[in-house]
Amino acid sequence: MKKVLAILLAAVVGLSTVACSSDDVASVDGKGISKKEYIEQLKFTKLMYEMQYGDKIWDQMKSQNKEYQETVKKNVLQSMVKSRVYLSYAEKNNVKPDEKVLSQYKKKNKEAFENAKAKEKFEKAGIDQAFMDKYSEQAATMTSLLNFLQKKAMPTEEEVKAKFETEGDKLDASHILIKTVDDNNKPLSDEKKAEAKKKAEDLLKQLKSGTDFAELAKKNSQDPGSAAKGGALGEFGKGQMVSEFEKAAFALKEGEISPIVETQFGYHIIKLNKRVKADYEKSKDKIKTSLINEKIKKLVDEIVKGTKTEIHEDKLKDIPFDDTETSSDKKTDEKKSTDTNKSNDSNSKDSKK
Repeated sequence: MKKVLAILLAAVVGLSTVACSSDDVASVDGKGISKKEYIEQLKFTKLMYEMQYGDKIWDQMKSQNKEYQETVKKNVLQSMVKSRVYLSYAEKNNVKPDEKVLSQYKKKNKEAFENAKAKEKFEKAGIDQAFMDKYSEQAATMTSLLNFLQKKAMPTEEEVKAKFETEGDKLDASHILIKTVDDNNKPLSDEKKAEAKKKAEDLLKQLKSGTDFAELAKKNSQDPGSAAKGGALGEFGKGQMVSEFEKAAFALKEGEISPIVETQFGYHIIKLNKRVKADYEKSKDKIKTSLINEKIKKLVDEIVKGTKTEIHEDKLKDIPFDDTETSSDKKTDEKKSTDTNKSNDSNSKDSKK
């Protein structure tokens, strides 16, 4: 649920009701995102970065990516477009802001602008309370939209039961892996692969002669996630392992060891420790949540595909990153100006001497 909300709240900005113009940096369903709106959002994004990571964030970004300014500018535009897509869908479906959430946002905005220090930061960044209230309205709309989508995505009892039947019982198994790929997941040479298979065959012989599976796994398995635990994988259900592994594991009886099983990762020897009987009452809530998330993701994909968007990244070149000054930008400029004035005064006095 939280993942879906994060998708919807990727960026929240005012919903434009203005038809496209040549000045727009993008449009969603024929409604433009103007340069003015974009600059406001860029200012706000810069301020949020500074408030979260500190004034040195831009120096840090520059050290990692010399083109960071253009990257941030493009990301802001992409986020605005995504947000407008969801908000446009909300408008078409008469989804209104969640009043309780909106009230909470507006209360926080009021408190922020009553705080002298916070107010100064917002004002120096060119962000007023009207912008924040508009921002809050869209965030509250996103909350309502999520609730709207959740209702549309709510599975029936029959769907939950069908999913439960499909997943069936779980297995508790262990395995030994001899890899046929390198650390970059690139296939080994035929010679190395043959050596890997020979090693797997030798290990299987040892197991058949009574050698302890866990000890052999600890010493030989090349699966870093399970080797130290004696090859133990814990519980897993259908659809969680690659098909070859799943098919072989589910065909085993409790305590039985498989023949060598080849997958994209290498050669496996699997031991089924026990079958875990699925309990519908214990599983249904988790299955329901999984189905809701699957359906919402599908709905979101349909919303995006069903919305006409145009993005004009070329128009961002005319919008300087540094001109959208935040508090730290202005402090730097003010300091430079003060230093320059002091220097000019000093030079003037020296010339009079």
